[in-house]
Amino acid sequence: MLVSGTWISDRPEAEEHPVVPIGLNEMAVPRISILASFGTIAMLLLSAIWLGLAANSFLNQFEDAFAAVAEEAIQVDGRWTWEATLLFDGCDTRNGDWNWPANLAGQDDVFWFPGELECIWEHQGVGDYAHLAIHNVDEERDLPLSIEVNHAAISIDGNGQSAVTSVAAGDAIVIPLRLEYTVEEAQFTIDVVHVSLPSAKVSLDVDMFSDMSDRDRHARSERMSVAYTVWDADSDEQLDSGTLPATAGEDPMCNTEPPIPWVCYIEGFGWGLVGLDADMQESLTLSGTSHRILLPPDLAYGNSDGHELQDSWLLFDLELEQLFI
Repeated sequence: MLVSGTWISDRPEAEEHPVVPIGLNEMAVPRISILASFGTIAMLLLSAIWLGLAANSFLNQFEDAFAAVAEEAIQVDGRWTWEATLLFDGCDTRNGDWNWPANLAGQDDVFWFPGELECIWEHQGVGDYAHLAIHNVDEERDLPLSIEVNHAAISIDGNGQSAVTSVAAGDAIVIPLRLEYTVEEAQFTIDVVHVSLPSAKVSLDVDMFSDMSDRDRHARSERMSVAYTVWDADSDEQLDSGTLPATAGEDPMCNTEPPIPWVCYIEGFGWGLVGLDADMQESLTLSGTSHRILLPPDLAYGNSDGHELQDSWLLFDLELEQLFI
């Protein structure tokens, strides 16, 4: 006869016959696995649908950007509807086929300049920056553009010699150019080309040379204290001077909703700080560089309806006093 019972075991009843938690019987684990499998399948299906929709949207945008375009659709008075310059005050006619306007603000034209430009870039060592500005004069059509730099020492913000960008209708953008290795003197060309019409090209020549004073730090997105003086570029009237805390490039505090007004300046002012340089000892700025920039209205007060300087070209002297690091 088989004998069973707790009295013949050296373990207590609860240990020998443990209580099975509610719901966890022989079928519970398979049921849970089945439900989990269904959930996984549903998630995979939803992910596939989302990826399909995202891919379709991307392809549509890609096709729109590279769709064929007629030459006359991207021309104004025989010129392509975009132009390119450096913000440094040191540009002139590229091919000698036009004269510098006697009054920049008085031009009866949608373009900043009467033609293509040649600009000067005086650098302070590897890592220094210049600022490429591209202007779309078409008030109705966005521009998909390819940027090509024909010198290996110059990158587009550290990311090689070519890039694709878009400039909104009637807008202007600024793109940093970075010196990647030591070059005392060089001449190079930047071509800005419509992505769907390679023959639609605007070129900018740059004469670059070293001022023979390599600096430790080159401003790109740092906070700093900067001394400035600003003039009306046409009348030479001094409009203001002082010292301000500011951010080189695009200030993230100005992208908030609403923006923080007391730290947000005109767009070109922040971009003009890119490329200021300093020698550093720990957190102390020993000496900072200065440069002069010329801002067209689109990068100054052009979007401020009713402002007294809405149509003015502004000339800034900028000097780095301290980098905040």
